Amino acid sequence: MKWLILLPLLLTVFATIPISASSSPTIHVYYQRYDSVYRASSINGPLSANTVTYTVTSAIYNATLSDSKAFKVTYNRSVYTLLFAPSPKEFEGYVNISAYPNSNIVIKTNLPNLIRIMINSVNETELIWAGFNATVINTYAYINETGKVILQFANGSTIANATLTINSENSSISNKISLYLLPVTSIEAKVSDSGELTATAQIPRRYSPLLVSINYNGTESNSTINGYKVTTAYFNGTLNPALVWKGEGLVPVMSGKGNIRADFETIEFYGANGTILGYVHISSIIGNSEMMLAKVGLNYNIAFTELKIVTVSGVKQIHVNFMGYVYINGVPTIVASNDEGNITSTAVVNISHLVIVHDHKGVLVEITLNSTSKFILLTEDNTTYNVTATHPLMVNITNIHINGNVHLAQVVVVNVTSQYIFFNITTLNNGSIIGVYKIENGTLVKLNSSNYFIVNGRLEIFDDPSSTYYIVYSAQPSTSTSISTSTTLTSSSTLSSLSSSSPSATSNIITSSSPNNMTYTIIGIIALIIAIIVIAVVLIRRR
Repeated sequence: MKWLILLPLLLTVFATIPISASSSPTIHVYYQRYDSVYRASSINGPLSANTVTYTVTSAIYNATLSDSKAFKVTYNRSVYTLLFAPSPKEFEGYVNISAYPNSNIVIKTNLPNLIRIMINSVNETELIWAGFNATVINTYAYINETGKVILQFANGSTIANATLTINSENSSISNKISLYLLPVTSIEAKVSDSGELTATAQIPRRYSPLLVSINYNGTESNSTINGYKVTTAYFNGTLNPALVWKGEGLVPVMSGKGNIRADFETIEFYGANGTILGYVHISSIIGNSEMMLAKVGLNYNIAFTELKIVTVSGVKQIHVNFMGYVYINGVPTIVASNDEGNITSTAVVNISHLVIVHDHKGVLVEITLNSTSKFILLTEDNTTYNVTATHPLMVNITNIHINGNVHLAQVVVVNVTSQYIFFNITTLNNGSIIGVYKIENGTLVKLNSSNYFIVNGRLEIFDDPSSTYYIVYSAQPSTSTSISTSTTLTSSSTLSSLSSSSPSATSNIITSSSPNNMTYTIIGIIALIIAIIVIAVVLIRRR
């Protein structure tokens, strides 16, 4: 019951981290869509290696807008008719790839017949460019730490591949490549048409089902992904706590036979205090199909990807140094911190404060998920511990001798219920606090100054813990009469660095009644005497 009474007070006092409740934040959207169909045909026989029809549709949008706002994108469709020589030829050339933290990727090559560039990262395949025979491609791709870059080349009725591995963090590679390809003897290119399509960018709700939709060949398909994965993923070159929604399925082939797969993946990333940093959405359709029209056999190689890279404006990204998992009502969350104690999480962060635990850094954190809050300790060895918020059983005013001086102090008794505790008290107005001490094995031990702090006039104390604490003030009492005991004073405090101790000294704890308590006692006695006199006068008059 004391915990239930204390929790609302803690939440009120410690709401030190502002949480934006804006339903429509400003976002920056990069939208990219490529669709390519490589079709070879045959008449009453094997596929012709000489003639291929290649269709490419592309659409790009780059702007800042409000969340959930629909936007229109212009697309262009081009059709290429390719004629090939009957015999292959060896081609030697180079491929240079530069990947940048903002998801921009630049590919340069002098190899002929280039028609596509694809990336496979964490089992998700993206078509990041489609066209014909470009030598410099400047495009965008989501790469989760590492990825395989697949360059595809027209080779008659087939497609040749060259694969390279790239790292997402500001890296470049250069390779020499040799390929045997059917030379293109003739190319006819024409712009088939252009038009507009409508798309939206909507920030996913954390730990909730996600509705995904895809418009392919004029048909819109919708699906709800109920499951999600709590993990970490790269965004803007930095590892972040993340939630991943993923779905997949087969695309029905209208006639003939084939194997065409659809994959959906949305990754939401979290920045300072668990605020949504942005998200990436990838929808891909990739595969082959075959069909026979009259006496003409058609073979289709299909690759399509819709990519959205969305960044929420004004959210700070945390370059984390340590992290850990925390369960709230059985639901996993990730809490991560940098060395300065700045926190990010898949949950909402209400409180965070850098503390020192056994001469090592840690962060005291309160997180909230689905209206349930929890205090935890995250240590730099990637471990999390539960922290119990407790209520003082008793707070008295006393005097204490430290290093030969008498100081005013509050003695606090708490209930020890777990490995780490957290409590607060109202401070006195008698001078500044010069230290917080606890009784440990009969000895006064000074707490590290990082492990207590003041918010709204209340002193917040985190410890590992003890049952008795002394909050010592700079003020010296005017009078004191009480029992004196001798105790060795040691300090486990580490100031500004991780290990520096105060010298040992003899300390006398001198307890005395509070002047306020004495005053109340005197007033009570006087009030009682007056009441007796009044009653006596009334009784005499009645006689």
